[in-house]
Amino acid sequence: MGLDSKHVYALATAIAFVLIAIAGTLQGMRTTFSPTDGPALLLYAFESVIIGGMGSFWGTFAGGLILGATQGIGFRIDPGWGIWFGHIAFLLMLVFRPQGLFPKTR
Repeated sequence: MGLDSKHVYALATAIAFVLIAIAGTLQGMRTTFSPTDGPALLLYAFESVIIGGMGSFWGTFAGGLILGATQGIGFRIDPGWGIWFGHIAFLLMLVFRPQGLFPKTR
C-alpha cells in the first residue's frame, strides 16, 4: 500500500504513550495513588473485558459502564456493598452469558 510499516507502528506507539500520559496525569489529579493500586484496578479492567466479551473494544466499553453502574447502585444502597455488587454482576455474566455481551468471533 506504500506505507512504511515501521513508521505507522512508531506513530501508533507514540499516540498510545501520549494518551497513557494524559490518563495518568488526570487520574493523579483526581485521586491519590500508590504503587500497590495496580492489582485492584486490574481486577476491574479484567471484569470489564469479560463482561463485554474478549476482543471487543465496544464490548469492553459497555462492560465498564455496566460494572460502574452496578457499583454505583450498590454504593447508593449501602457504602460497603458497591464493589460487591460489581463482582456479583461479573459472576452473573459468567453464569448466564460466559462469552460476554459482544464476543469477537472469527
